Amino acid sequence: MNPPYLLAQPPSVLPPLSPRSPPHPPLLKVSDPAVRAMTDFLEDPPRTVAQDSALDQVVDHMFRFGVRAFLVVDERAVIGLITAEDVSDAQHAMARCGTAARELRAADVMTPSLDVPAIDWRTLQESRIADLLEIFEGSGVRYLVVLQTETASWSTVRGLINRQRLERALRRS
Repeated sequence: MNPPYLLAQPPSVLPPLSPRSPPHPPLLKVSDPAVRAMTDFLEDPPRTVAQDSALDQVVDHMFRFGVRAFLVVDERAVIGLITAEDVSDAQHAMARCGTAARELRAADVMTPSLDVPAIDWRTLQESRIADLLEIFEGSGVRYLVVLQTETASWSTVRGLINRQRLERALRRS
């Protein structure tokens, strides 16, 4: 099976991760260009975890790096997205069943890449924040992956848009 999209750079080439996300996202207005709401992976490298990472390790990394989502990778191929909400839901389900959550891996909890909502980079460049709000409201999703088409057969992950972060930036303005 061909991966639906790849990381722009191999993980070993990525600069070191910053210990925390910026405390305050930039102020936004609904009339601003949509690209202002995106975490651009060309400027801020994507946070990734291997598909076989233990769920406890994923939680630890989320806390240490101050992020709520990771791309799940198999080498350079992005195979899914795992969010803090996914982890919490899995831990609660395991607790109800009386099963140990420590046996779960990232791949067990993630949303597979084919099911992750995505928007094309070119479309995003032509959009406004109001358009993103409409997408989030209509779909009910928490994240949008931004894909940049490289060829007809593959794309790279250009960025990520977090609904909660976007709404916080709008409220602050």
